[in-house]
Amino acid sequence: MRVVFFLFTAAIAFAQAPPRVGVGITETKLTLHQALESALKSNLEIEIQRTTLATANEAAKAARGAFDPLFRWQPSLESRTIPTASPLLGAEGKLVERVAVQNVQISQRLPWHGATLVAGFDNSRQSTTNPFSGLTPFYNSRLLLQFQQPLLRNRKTDASRAEIQIRSRNTDISRTELELKVIDVVTRTETAYWDLVAARQDVEVKADGMQWAREQLDRTRRMIESGTLAAVELAAAEAELERRADSFHAAVGTLTEVENGLKLLIASERSQDIWTDAIVPVEERTAGTTGAEELAEATRLALGKRPELRQLDLLDQNNGTQKKLASDQMKPQLNLVGSYINSGLAGAVQPTENPFAESSLATAARLNELSRLNGLAPLSPVNFGGVPPGLLGGYGSALSNLFGGSFPAVQLGVSMEWNMRNRTAESTLSQAVISERRLRLQRTQLEQVIAAQVRNSLQALATARQRIIAAEASARAAQEKLDSEVRLFQNGESTNFLVLTRQNELSDSRRRVVVSRLEFNKAVARLRQASGTTLEAHSLQVP
Repeated sequence: MRVVFFLFTAAIAFAQAPPRVGVGITETKLTLHQALESALKSNLEIEIQRTTLATANEAAKAARGAFDPLFRWQPSLESRTIPTASPLLGAEGKLVERVAVQNVQISQRLPWHGATLVAGFDNSRQSTTNPFSGLTPFYNSRLLLQFQQPLLRNRKTDASRAEIQIRSRNTDISRTELELKVIDVVTRTETAYWDLVAARQDVEVKADGMQWAREQLDRTRRMIESGTLAAVELAAAEAELERRADSFHAAVGTLTEVENGLKLLIASERSQDIWTDAIVPVEERTAGTTGAEELAEATRLALGKRPELRQLDLLDQNNGTQKKLASDQMKPQLNLVGSYINSGLAGAVQPTENPFAESSLATAARLNELSRLNGLAPLSPVNFGGVPPGLLGGYGSALSNLFGGSFPAVQLGVSMEWNMRNRTAESTLSQAVISERRLRLQRTQLEQVIAAQVRNSLQALATARQRIIAAEASARAAQEKLDSEVRLFQNGESTNFLVLTRQNELSDSRRRVVVSRLEFNKAVARLRQASGTTLEAHSLQVP
């Protein structure tokens, strides 16, 4: 029955209201849960924060790119004419060479202990006018497998692995910031919803006061006409009516501003239909609180649920990673390096004779002639040996020699670098230690702030309850006083001033009921926010 009466009187009040800018005749009835769901779905602040989370995800993905394989292809052509003073290297003082190169390399950083694996496949084709080269053109292929393992610095951690850990936690930090933004928007939306409820109720109170002033003005006129009241009382009644009309119009303006504040929170763009509708809140007051209302329990709950504390923990973990990296960088750089190389060679036989063999032909012929005249056996021709048959052929023969494993080379060694004073790493470590202390102090400070917020919220809740009781009792008493004063006035036993005063007292009491209920609803929202139970209380999740 009370709800029907409220809706009826509210309809009368808003029928008397002047046109509101940007608000049409259509209405949108809205529950608190619908408002909160609309905010989660459409609020632009949340959407902007989501882009920050998406950026953090991409940054974490970029950090993992340090372990992507790297492919390198190096083709080249080279033609060189080299001046030489030695006739053994080239005729007419020049050595001409043509070189075509096709080198391929793949390097892969391994995610374990900072190891790196490199595989290379080098190929070249070279022709030369050097008469001492047994093959021209010839093909040279080489297969390289190399493994490098840090033994001290960069073994437990390095800049790339630390960056991956930090950026992954930054993603969690951004997700926590999104949760904080959602909680903030939900709390502000809930507060704006109750502000709208209170603003509409305030318009109703002001409309009722204006209606009472009209009724009193009518009674005053009738009594003046009947000669039972002085004519001077008419001005007082009319002045009070205009004063209340002024308050009513001011309340309508405040209602429009409050309504626009709620629309900003629940609408994704200004072209939505809700911007031209009048929002009618369905709920009048919150159903109550969720969570503990005892100080110790509420504080314990808040310290376990507040996202800000989780955010500080993630920042502390990131600082720990920086500290670990700085400590690691103070170690000497000692790497174990092992490599396996296999080569292949093949080509066509040089068409010209070896210069030494060719120059000895005339000498050998003369000696053999003298030997024949003296009855001696001839000398064997000078022979420096030919190219082994296995090295004759084209590129396929070079690959066959390469993968046949006939020319392997194995290398195992260590490389060491030592900064006798690594001031960069020392400073970074000192900064990490300072940040660690700062984060501990920030946590202590935040815990104090949370405890104070819980205390203030509980106090506001208790105060609001008492204010509601007092305001409702005051409103009931003011209504009884007004009814009594009206009867006395109609019997000629009271004055116009006293009736208007009693009306103002009732309006003030009803307004204090509105304000106290608003403060109670806000206190509930603030307590949920302080204890970290906002989303849980409304059965909402971070989208």
